Amino acid sequence: MTVNELINQKKITKYRLSKDSGVPYTTVNDICSGKAQLEKCSAETVYRISKALGVTMESLIESCFDKRSDFELFKSVNIWLLTPEVVSEILPLETGIFDLVIFDEASQMYVEKGIPSILRGKKVVIAGDHKQLRPSNLGFGRIEVNLDELEEDEEIEAALEEESLLDLARFKYSNIVLNFHYRSKYEELIAFSNYAFYKGRLYVAPNVVKPNTPPIEVHKLENGMWQNRSNIVEARYVVNLLKKFFKERKNNETIGIITFNSNQRDLIDDLIDEECAINLEFRTQILIEQERKKDGEDIGLFIKNIESVQGDERDVIIFSIGYARNENGRVITKFGWLNQKGGENRLNVAISRAKTKIHIVTSIIPDDLVVESAKNDGPRYFKKYLEYAYAVSMGNSEMAKQILFSFGDDKKPRNIINFDSDFEHQVYDALVDRGYMVDTQIGIGGYSIDLAIKRDGRYILGIECDGKLYHSSNSARERDIHRQKYLESRGWRIHRIWSPNWWNNPNKEIDKICMIVDEC
Repeated sequence: MTVNELINQKKITKYRLSKDSGVPYTTVNDICSGKAQLEKCSAETVYRISKALGVTMESLIESCFDKRSDFELFKSVNIWLLTPEVVSEILPLETGIFDLVIFDEASQMYVEKGIPSILRGKKVVIAGDHKQLRPSNLGFGRIEVNLDELEEDEEIEAALEEESLLDLARFKYSNIVLNFHYRSKYEELIAFSNYAFYKGRLYVAPNVVKPNTPPIEVHKLENGMWQNRSNIVEARYVVNLLKKFFKERKNNETIGIITFNSNQRDLIDDLIDEECAINLEFRTQILIEQERKKDGEDIGLFIKNIESVQGDERDVIIFSIGYARNENGRVITKFGWLNQKGGENRLNVAISRAKTKIHIVTSIIPDDLVVESAKNDGPRYFKKYLEYAYAVSMGNSEMAKQILFSFGDDKKPRNIINFDSDFEHQVYDALVDRGYMVDTQIGIGGYSIDLAIKRDGRYILGIECDGKLYHSSNSARERDIHRQKYLESRGWRIHRIWSPNWWNNPNKEIDKICMIVDEC
C-alpha cells in the first residue's frame, strides 16, 4: 500500500503523520504528492514513516521495486546513516560488510541492540556520554512501565538502567575524553552541568562579553496548578512566550521546548495547534519553523520531553517545569525518570541543549521541593539546578558560584582578586599602574584566564602568565597551544608572557601589551 492509501485507511492527516513520525511536513507532503520518490528517501525516513503507520518497511516500499535485484542498488551506497533497528531490518546479516561502524549516543543503547551492527563491521567506534541518557526503550523486549504512575518512593528494577553499549565499551577498551565544550555561547549555560556531572573537567571558555540579559531567565508563575500530570497555566505561558519570541528575535534564532513528561509536552502541542487555528500569522510562522533546515539538518521547532531530547540543540530553549501545587496545596515530588537511579542524567541532557538562552517557566521555587530524603540523586540535583537558575536569572553571580562549588571540596569560591603566583601579581600591579581595568582568574568553567583587560564591559585581551616549567614541557606547550586556539575560536584574544622575559625586562613586556591594547 502507498503512503496515501495508508493515511486514508487510518483517517489521519499528513500533518499528523509528520508529527507522529518526526519526519518534516514538507517531506511527507512531497511523498504523498509524488514530488519525492519513497525509494529514494533515506532508510531512516522510510523507517519512521512505516513505524508511524504501523507497517513494515518492506510492505511500504515493495511497490517501488519490480524485482528483488533492484534492492541491490542500495549496495552502491558507501556511507549509511541508520539506526540499529533499521540495520537489522534491511541489511544482510554478514560479518565485515562495513569497514567501519560508528555508534553515536551509545549511552542510550542496550548491548543486545548494538551487537547485530557490530557483527557487520571490521572496526567499531563507540561514542557517547555516560553522564547523559541511559537506555530507556521500554516496551521493546523490556518491562513496560508508566513512571508518572509510580508511588513517590517506588523504584523500578535497576536492570533497566544498566549495561548500555557505552558501558561495555568503557569497561573493555581504552577511551578518549572529548572535553572541549563548543555549544554554549555563555558559560552560565553549561557551568552547572560541568560542576555537577563532570567535576569541572570540561573546558569552557569564559564570556568575552556580558550578555544584555541573563543567559538563564526564570519566569515564575503564581497560579500554576498540577492536574492530570500537567500544568495548563504553564503551557499557555509557553505558547505566549513562543509568540513573543517570533516577534522579537533579531537573528532568526532557532528554538526548542522541553518538558519533564509527555503529558505536559502534549498539552503544549495541543495549545499550539489551537492557536494556529485562530492566528494565521502564528500558524504561518509555526509551519516555517517546522520545516527549517540547515545543510540538510533539521533545525526547526521541537516540543519534546527530556526522554527524547538527547542529541538536539537550539539557540533558545524554553523549559517548562510543569510541577506545581495540586488542588490540596501540596507539591508532590513525583518526578518520573528523575526519581530513578541515574535519573539525574536526564536533567543533564535537558539543561545543556541551549546555545544562547534558556527560559525556565516554573510554578515553584526551590524551597517548595522537599527532596532531602529522596533515594536517588535526581530530585536533589533538580532542586540545586533551580537554585542555580534563579541565581543566574537575578544576576547573583556569587550565589551561582556558591552552588557550583558545592559539588566539590576542591572547588572553592575565588576572591575578586586572586593570583596563582607572585609573577601574576606583579603583572597585574604593572597593568593597573598603567591605568587598565584588570580582572583575575576569569571564568567559572573548566578554563580560567590568568588576567584580562576590560574596556566598555568587554574583555579585549586575555593574558596568560607562563612560568619556566611550562616551556620545559612539550606536552604542556602543545596542550596550551590547543587551549589558546580554543579560546580564540570563542572570541578571546590571548597574549602570553614568559616569566624569564618578565624578570629580565618587565617594562618591555608591559609595553608589548599596551601596543596590543591600542590596536584593539
